[in-house]
Amino acid sequence: MYSSDRRPDPDTLLHAARREARGCLRVFLGAAPGVGKTFTMLRTAKEHAEEGEDVVIGVVESHGRRDTEALCDGLERLALAPLAYRDQTFHEFDIDAALARRPDILLVDELAHRNIPGSRHPRRYQDIEELLDAGIDVWTTVNVQHLESLNDDVARITGVRMRETVPDTLIERARDVSLVDLTPQELLERLRRGKVYVPEQARAAMEGYFNISNLHALRELAIQTMAERVDADVRLAMDAGGNEGPWPVRPRLLVVLEAGDEDIALVRAAHRLAEKRLASWQVAFVDAGRLSPARHLAVEEAFSLAQRLGGETLRLKGGDALGEVLDHARAMNATTLVVGRPASPRLWRWPRPLAHRLLDHAESFDVVAVARTSHPRRRLRRLRPLDVTLPRVALTLLITVGALGLALLLEPWLELANLSLLFLSAVLFSAAWMGTSMAMLSAVAGFLLFNFFFTDPRMTFAMSQRGQLVTVIFFLLVATVVGQLAGRGRQRLMQLRASRDQTQLLLGYAQKLSTATDAAEVARVGVDTLARCFSVPVAFIDSAETATETSVAHVWPASERLDTPARQAAVWSWQHGKASGFGTQTLSQQAWRLVPLVVQRERVGMLAMKLSTRATLLTQDDEALIDTLVRQLGMALERTRLVAELGATRVSEENERLRSALLASVSHDLRTPLASIMGAASSLIELRAQLSDADQRELLDGILTESERLNRYIQNLLDMTRLGHGTLKLERDWVAFDDVINAALKRLEQSLKHINVHKSWPPTLPLLYVHPALIEQALVNILDNAQRFSPEGGVVHIDARVEDAQRDKAGAPCLQITVADQGPGIDYALRERVFDMFYSGGDGDRSAHGSGLGLAICRGMIGAHGGTIEALPGEQGRGTRIRVTLPLPRVSDALD
Repeated sequence: MYSSDRRPDPDTLLHAARREARGCLRVFLGAAPGVGKTFTMLRTAKEHAEEGEDVVIGVVESHGRRDTEALCDGLERLALAPLAYRDQTFHEFDIDAALARRPDILLVDELAHRNIPGSRHPRRYQDIEELLDAGIDVWTTVNVQHLESLNDDVARITGVRMRETVPDTLIERARDVSLVDLTPQELLERLRRGKVYVPEQARAAMEGYFNISNLHALRELAIQTMAERVDADVRLAMDAGGNEGPWPVRPRLLVVLEAGDEDIALVRAAHRLAEKRLASWQVAFVDAGRLSPARHLAVEEAFSLAQRLGGETLRLKGGDALGEVLDHARAMNATTLVVGRPASPRLWRWPRPLAHRLLDHAESFDVVAVARTSHPRRRLRRLRPLDVTLPRVALTLLITVGALGLALLLEPWLELANLSLLFLSAVLFSAAWMGTSMAMLSAVAGFLLFNFFFTDPRMTFAMSQRGQLVTVIFFLLVATVVGQLAGRGRQRLMQLRASRDQTQLLLGYAQKLSTATDAAEVARVGVDTLARCFSVPVAFIDSAETATETSVAHVWPASERLDTPARQAAVWSWQHGKASGFGTQTLSQQAWRLVPLVVQRERVGMLAMKLSTRATLLTQDDEALIDTLVRQLGMALERTRLVAELGATRVSEENERLRSALLASVSHDLRTPLASIMGAASSLIELRAQLSDADQRELLDGILTESERLNRYIQNLLDMTRLGHGTLKLERDWVAFDDVINAALKRLEQSLKHINVHKSWPPTLPLLYVHPALIEQALVNILDNAQRFSPEGGVVHIDARVEDAQRDKAGAPCLQITVADQGPGIDYALRERVFDMFYSGGDGDRSAHGSGLGLAICRGMIGAHGGTIEALPGEQGRGTRIRVTLPLPRVSDALD
């Protein structure tokens, strides 16, 4: 509410105190390179140094300019820190040295600079933020094209997109911003003289980025940025000092609507006035919560027109239109208030027109009253049917009659003044439940009933006693005031509840979108939320290339269908990337509104909302809520699309890696044994007569050994295929561990000739309930792996024992099998990777140790039995131990 007491704003004072508590930032802003930002910063720094301040140069990018280097003389300069990157040494700003030195003023040039990888921060502006947080004042330079908010504008003007940008919040944090300006002609002359770049670079720059039109546009952007900063500083100074505004440093227009027929003309007139004055303008309306549908529609049309003409729109909440307008005008530092001329200037009109009240109280503002474009016919004012309905009237009267009955029962014990409090309670109940209008009705009804039944002479509306007359009149006044206050309180409570519900809706909506895993689920969440929020049918469209090919992925309710005109509107929106249909400027006769979801110029879907079925018109808040929900839905769809593409890329890369590994494995594990078999067989055929029996026997043994090796490899491939496709079936049976391990050793008899096998386990081991062939194959792979890495004459230890301390999920004990070799061992980082498919140490087809399938198959086979397998270091750090753990179920469990 408006108040003439202009005390300093506590929030502004707190913000200023926090800013002063940290280091202060000063930014020298320029329109383009070469305007003299660094030169001006150094010259100003030398002036401060001559006055006794401690000024230190952290880093200055002189680009070989002699006059810039000359200004550095006489100022202390921190040494740059060497940093190695890609076999080269670079020198970067030493932030640790600056923190240790802690000067009064530190000069750090090139705010948008990107640091060498390996630095503490990737960007120089992050270095400066750390210095500011440490309480050090920093001076820096930046060009306007590096501001994040202007990145798209600069790219559109110059055709060059800047990759090194700085957040605008850092510029807003700066205590001082100094504009270093130079006319385009002077800057081009400096380029020609080689004061900015070397001659070759200067000619290329003038033909590209530094042409006259680009420089004029960049200079305009720099001046606008500086003007906005100065304006923000003025408003901050006003709020901190509690000064009476406005300060007319920049023309601003505030257009005040009154929800009438003349609002459209008022907006057009304000737009013309703003164009003449080169002023920014805003259209505001004070909503007291009692608008009829017709007046609400008038406000929305005026807001829509203002937005199309380039103005801002704002809906203020409150019952005091004068106070809300003046407070907001001072907050935005408006210079001119634009209002419509009231239709009737009669003095008896109540409440007085807002234009008249502004003229009386807005002494600090220019008030422009726009002439009316028409003279409406005089007509009687009708009661607004907002909250005055027959059920409400009946309930209000019933409450008042109830208060009358209670007063008649308590009349013998209460005085007349106390009885009036019962009727006042009825007014409060009516205001709290049904609003201000019903409270006024209850006050009038209570006044009449109180007068009729309790004042002398009774059963009449006449009053003979002066005291009773005063009591009744005061009751009416108090009931009116209390009813108004209670009604406003109810209205504000409803607004708070609506705001709370909307906040909870957005939080739940964002949470559901963040947990959705695919586009279909995201679309379902978006459709269901919008349908529940606005109570209209909603559909999600995947694509709409043509009317017949419009693909509707999800719709609520399920029985709803898009008609042919809606599908045609969907095609137009899909092709143009703009909304169409109900409530828009394109195909507005449609029952549906079509809103395309466009993220980074990519169409990710479209929403269709049948807004024509709503009982009430959409407010500006509703439109903003729709826009927010649609934007979040589009970003969630883009996220799921990127996740799907990333997953597909990873799968493709994994498939390619496996394919390469498989080819490398096949080239080795098939070619090597086949070559040995072919060589031995050809020798037997061609040289059989010259070979002794022992040589022939050796060649035949070689053929058998390589054939068994080839057979094991093919068996591994088959087992791996079955494990990968889930077709491996466990046909369990009771079997002794001795039988399984001996069968595995028998199969590897030829391969184990060069080593010694040491077996150690108690003879009382319990039976295993497993698939014997699979466990045998797993042990064959483990032993084969151990013999390949064992030296000639080495020892492979096989140990087995029951571990009661290590039990499975069902609580049964486990059999622990350990195979230890005396090979080179496995590094700690590789002990898990050896169980990956095709991992063989990275040698591919040159590896002497096979394809890397053996241990991977072991993990699959052991895991299918509920067991585990792991690689551990050998005893005393020599060799490797492969430990297998198999559960030992009870006989009763196995039978179940």
